[in-house]
Amino acid sequence: MNTPPHRPVKVWDWSVRVFHWSLPVLLYLLWHSAGEDLDRHMLFARLMLGLLLYRIIWGVIGTPYARFNHFVYHPGHILAYLRAALGPEKPLYLSHNPLGGIMVLAMLGTLLFQATTGLFTTDDIFYNGPLYDSVSREISDRMTRWHKSWFYDGLLLLVGLHLLAIGLYKLRGEGLVKAMITGRKAADAGQVSDLREPHPQAFPWLRFVPAVALAYGLVWLIFNGL
Repeated sequence: MNTPPHRPVKVWDWSVRVFHWSLPVLLYLLWHSAGEDLDRHMLFARLMLGLLLYRIIWGVIGTPYARFNHFVYHPGHILAYLRAALGPEKPLYLSHNPLGGIMVLAMLGTLLFQATTGLFTTDDIFYNGPLYDSVSREISDRMTRWHKSWFYDGLLLLVGLHLLAIGLYKLRGEGLVKAMITGRKAADAGQVSDLREPHPQAFPWLRFVPAVALAYGLVWLIFNGL
């Protein structure tokens, strides 16, 4: 693929960007509503679970740079990137670099764990999760403990590491925030490590609509009698 030096390349489609910026908003709303307004908390939980399921589906059938097979690398490749990144010439990637790919998987996994445990929780007074009755009380109690503690112990740690990485990459001349706002990154075909097939000119609505329908259809089934 011939790309003129430093030409902006479309990397992140609008749905990936909406997903990305929705996460911090929903996390704040979930935190703020926990223990205060459980009806709102569960509404935000539905939106979060739907977003996570959509991103997983889109990671398989979505636009080129959104797919997992574009930014999930072999361990040997990750180690090679680590060694190269410590040098003066850090390898450049349009999509997530090998470490960024690990962070994406860790963040998705942690958020999905947080959302899943919430389905089985109870406050012993007013509210039970939609799948509370499908497990034993012992399992529900365990899920409730994990749900309440994992947010602080695991999720916030990952958020902090993510922000730290953004700052470090900015110091080394790679602005990740701007790319997630505009969807575009400057590409030099001689330097970028993952310049592959071009981004489709038209958004793939025929894949997007079923992906959203499947994601939120699963959420509806979970909350309305799976």
